[in-house]
Amino acid sequence: MRHLSAIVIKTAMVALVLWFILSGLYNYPIGGTFVLSLFIVGISYLIGDLGILRISNNIIATIADLAITTFALWLLAPIVYGVGIPFGAAFISALIIGVGEWFFHKFVANSLLNNNPSPIS
Repeated sequence: MRHLSAIVIKTAMVALVLWFILSGLYNYPIGGTFVLSLFIVGISYLIGDLGILRISNNIIATIADLAITTFALWLLAPIVYGVGIPFGAAFISALIIGVGEWFFHKFVANSLLNNNPSPIS
């Protein structure tokens, strides 16, 4: 149940950022944006939050999530939308999501992974 609440929080964060940037500024369809959000959450939760964060620290996990989100957006958008998105839009979206990830990782580390935060996190 703890993972479900974390996934809901992360989905809301990612969906809001992508809705504002991709649908709001670039006029991509909202339905596709939500589907893309679900893909991003699934990939980055498993790899970044449960994998990398568990064995490293918040800085490394946030940088990894930035890279994962940027490339996942850039590579999956043509499948979801039928057209690609500019790499800059993917990077800006990932950068804003990365700010939220910094705080989300603190929540995950303290609530789900039961890690003691390191001095650099």
